[in-house]
Amino acid sequence: MASELSIRRYRPADETRTRELHEAALRAVPGFAFVEDVPEPDLDRIEDHYLDADGEFLVGLRKGVVVAMGAFRPVAERTAAAFDSLVGPVAELKRMRVDPDHQRRGYGQRIYDELESRARERGYQELVLDTSPQQVAARRFYERNGFTGERTLEVEAFGEAFELVMYRKRLAD
Repeated sequence: MASELSIRRYRPADETRTRELHEAALRAVPGFAFVEDVPEPDLDRIEDHYLDADGEFLVGLRKGVVVAMGAFRPVAERTAAAFDSLVGPVAELKRMRVDPDHQRRGYGQRIYDELESRARERGYQELVLDTSPQQVAARRFYERNGFTGERTLEVEAFGEAFELVMYRKRLAD
C-alpha cells in the first residue's frame, strides 16, 4: 500500500492541507489534549523554518491529496539543551503526521525513510525529536526506527504544563 504514496517537497500550495493534517492527526491521539489556537510559527513559514534553513519538509500524496508529512531542520538551541553531548551537526525531526484515515499503510515509514536519507546526504550525524507520552504509536514507531528515549521533560507553554519525551538517533557510524 505504501507504493500508492508519492513523496515530494512541500510547496506553498500545500499550506492549508498541512495545517489540516497536523490538527487532524493530533486530535486523533488517544488521551492527547489538543489545544486550540496555539501559534505554530514553523507552519506559518515552512520555507523559512525548514527549506531555507538547511532542512527539509516532505509531503506524501495519495490521489493528489496530502495524507502524510514530515520534516527536519537544524536542531534548535532549546531542544539541543535537553540532550547530553550531541554529536553535530544535528537535525531535529518535526511534524511527522499521517492522516488518521490513512494510518497503518506504511506512509509514515516512507516519509521517515526519505527524511533520514536526505539528512544523511546533508551530513547530519544525529537526529533528535520530542513527542508526548500520550503518543504511544509514535513512540513505538521511533523506537522501531532506532531512536532511544533520552529523558522526559516537563515544560510549560501557552498556559499549559505538559511532558515531552526526548529521543535521539545517531546517523554516523
